[in-house]
Amino acid sequence: MKTTLSVVVLISILWGPFCLAQTPPAMHETDFKPASTNAPGSQYPQVNSEGRARFRIYAPDAQSIRVSLRNTALTKGDDGVWTGTTEPLDPGFHYYQIIVDGLGVADPGSDSFFGSSSARSGIEIPEKGVDFYDAKDVPHGDIRVKWYFSKITNAWRRCFIYTPPDYDTNTSVRYPVLYLQHGAGEDETAWSRQGRMNFILDNLIAEGKAKPMIVVMDNGGGSALFANRGGPRGGRRFGRGGFGGFGGRQFSQILLTEIIPMVESNFRTLTDREHRAIAGLSMGAAQATQIGAANLDKFAYIAGFSGGRIALEGPGAVDPNEFNEKVKVFYLSMGTKENIDRFRQTCEALKQAGIKYVAYEAPGTAHEFQTWRKSLYGFAQLLFKEDLTSSLTPPAVPAQPAPARGDSASPGTRRGGGRGRFGRPIELGPDDKPAFDDPPAAFRGKRENIPHGELTMIQYDSKTVGTRRQMLVYTPPGYSTDHKYPVLYLLHGIGGDEREWQRLCSPENILDNLLADGKIQPMIVVMPNGRAQKNDRAEGNVFASAPAFAAFEGDLLNDVIPAIEVRYSVCAGREHRALAGLSMGGGQSLNFGLAHLGVFAWIGGFSSAPNTRPPAELVPDPAAARDKLKLLWLSCGNKDGLIGISQGVHNYLKENNVPHIWHVDSNGHDGTEWANNLYLFAQHIFK
Repeated sequence: MKTTLSVVVLISILWGPFCLAQTPPAMHETDFKPASTNAPGSQYPQVNSEGRARFRIYAPDAQSIRVSLRNTALTKGDDGVWTGTTEPLDPGFHYYQIIVDGLGVADPGSDSFFGSSSARSGIEIPEKGVDFYDAKDVPHGDIRVKWYFSKITNAWRRCFIYTPPDYDTNTSVRYPVLYLQHGAGEDETAWSRQGRMNFILDNLIAEGKAKPMIVVMDNGGGSALFANRGGPRGGRRFGRGGFGGFGGRQFSQILLTEIIPMVESNFRTLTDREHRAIAGLSMGAAQATQIGAANLDKFAYIAGFSGGRIALEGPGAVDPNEFNEKVKVFYLSMGTKENIDRFRQTCEALKQAGIKYVAYEAPGTAHEFQTWRKSLYGFAQLLFKEDLTSSLTPPAVPAQPAPARGDSASPGTRRGGGRGRFGRPIELGPDDKPAFDDPPAAFRGKRENIPHGELTMIQYDSKTVGTRRQMLVYTPPGYSTDHKYPVLYLLHGIGGDEREWQRLCSPENILDNLLADGKIQPMIVVMPNGRAQKNDRAEGNVFASAPAFAAFEGDLLNDVIPAIEVRYSVCAGREHRALAGLSMGGGQSLNFGLAHLGVFAWIGGFSSAPNTRPPAELVPDPAAARDKLKLLWLSCGNKDGLIGISQGVHNYLKENNVPHIWHVDSNGHDGTEWANNLYLFAQHIFK
């Protein structure tokens, strides 16, 4: 059976039945505000809380004026000013034109956006409770313009490239890359301007929900203007007949032989297939899925938003076993106002063929950027995570229900699918509630007006592993050998390394801010690599390195701690040592800390993984634990499929009267959970 996703040409103007603009009695007259998409200083158009758009155009000589949004007619006043208000519009971004005496023109009050193969006005209708694509007070990446000469088209081309917030400061780091394509009639500016992809990524990275990545947005064809700028003249536009210009095979050639080599030679990228993704919307979805499926040696993540297809039969048909083995995430999405029945039929065909996929239906949205923003938000959280930690289920968009299609769609069902495969049904008890309020907003953001500590990567000789290893060390502001400091040893998860805490949670900012607010005492924080083997990188099947995490007990006790205490001015003694970790590192912290109460007095397990020993083995002598422990901290999010592990430890400790903190908040198995708990845990240690 050969089934494909339908690919629909982007329709930019929303036409509806002709109606005169009126002012209903219930209209919110007092809350109209200038649209965020207005030209600088323009007061019109305006939008209100009902999603209506109000227009004001000065054209004393015009005979009629309409706005293409809902075909809304404007009314002329005695002063030559035309005004009118639309019916409520769907939330999100809308192209439109002002139609003056039958001629479509740009609204002088609006910014311009390239769509429908021309420059158009655009208006943003806010969605209540949804801000994941808004500019926030978080570190921001850059959108860079890169020009390059294409020998294939014999023309200069440009692509827009997003670099993450720390790209220019962490110059030793290489990043994975997402190649992100626009729709028909748009160009390489669409995702950053209409789609706000940079703010989506900035916010996700700041929240620890997405890996820092580079995003490349090139022109895929499909518009008459840009076909001439980057491709052969007279090329057919994308439509029923297929891709024209460089929209099909030619764009594939440009991408594979020119764009990717250019990006990898000019930017600090990771160059293997496991660190390359390709995605697109509408026409770009067809490009992404076809190019991705045909080049599994180059892409491990593939997505089609509102379109795309892979061949299940006939020429070019994918082999399900090979596809499932090589593709870490195959993500498909569509708005429920689109051809949703066809989408569901396609998903069912994929399921019957044995293709593993993630399906997302954007509630109440059509073939528009609100669908695609939400799709990118979900897809980005699944990218470049070797263990797919955050993907027990497809990530939900804020204020929207999570996708729920296709049992085989969950990334946790993939071979080697990571910690997600350990998940079990979540059953909450009366004790499973927060012990503390969530941290304040921006608690892990960098504050410029306070002293800052330093992060230093140091090396040490590990006799346990038989090699030279490295660990990341935070020293507090004003660190001095004239003072002795307590030490927190902070362990990462199974898919991470010594930089995972820094990447996901910004611990240096958390500690700097807490110190500045007088909530903690100065401390050294050591982030070692818990994979105690000679090749300690998170490569290949990370579960194969599980024995190395157990072997880290010897490395920690015999090599890491002595190296720190020789190099830094620290307080010796168990009362001045804390041990905590996330996921696999949480299990390590409980295993090692509780087994060595003579070494550690403060122990924390955040979202502890299945490597955690059975409770009776962790605490065989409850009386000794009660006597020696200064603090035992257990935490997990109530959306985490691993919560049962921590629940079992909590119940055992409660039954045996071992004092501890049990903190269950509303997060999943993600960076937000771990950053929140570091913020709270740090305030309870070394007191």
